[in-house]
Amino acid sequence: MGLAAVLLVAGCAGAVVTPRPSAGPTGMPAGTYTTKAFKPALTYTVPAGWINDNDAKDYFAIRPAVSDAVGVSVFSSPLAMSQDKACPDAGEPGVDASAAGLAAWIRGLKGLKVSAPRLAAMGGLRGIEIDVEIADGWTFSCSFANGLPTVPLFFGKAGDYHWVVAGSEKLRLDILDGPDKSTIVVDVDAFDGALFDDLAMASGPITRSFAFKAN
Repeated sequence: MGLAAVLLVAGCAGAVVTPRPSAGPTGMPAGTYTTKAFKPALTYTVPAGWINDNDAKDYFAIRPAVSDAVGVSVFSSPLAMSQDKACPDAGEPGVDASAAGLAAWIRGLKGLKVSAPRLAAMGGLRGIEIDVEIADGWTFSCSFANGLPTVPLFFGKAGDYHWVVAGSEKLRLDILDGPDKSTIVVDVDAFDGALFDDLAMASGPITRSFAFKAN
């Protein structure tokens, strides 16, 4: 989801934000909700104990209230992030922003271990699903990553977020062809990779409840 448990870069251009302390154990009541700002509108169902961390036009995030080390993020029309060694807040030129284009680009990035692509269907959309983590032996680190091995991943069109893979982080990306030729990415993300299997099991019913509405 950004930068593993020690560092998170998301939702604010060029800023580095340390994770907030975990919220109290209550979170939202179990139920079905619809995003207020994220486009396309997303309806989702959560059990008790999850919280909405962010609801912006191009970025939505939920997580268990008891942990900020795992969560589910949704991006609208993300761009491939620059692979320049300076790790700038900029897009990588020449990358097809479709679901197939982004998946192929990610699979070709140095520094990543990426699963074979799987066909994906989520929320009424179709695309490609891949699992992603840092490759063994990769040592490059962005200046803001406190020495953790890092690979830049996504960049918001408006410059309001960038998303990198770092450290032991593990992600499951559903890269979907959205309405109006947009691309939607659903990211099931464990900053500590050891937590990924439990997160995938807990978040499965939530992501299966997703329903995207055409703009």
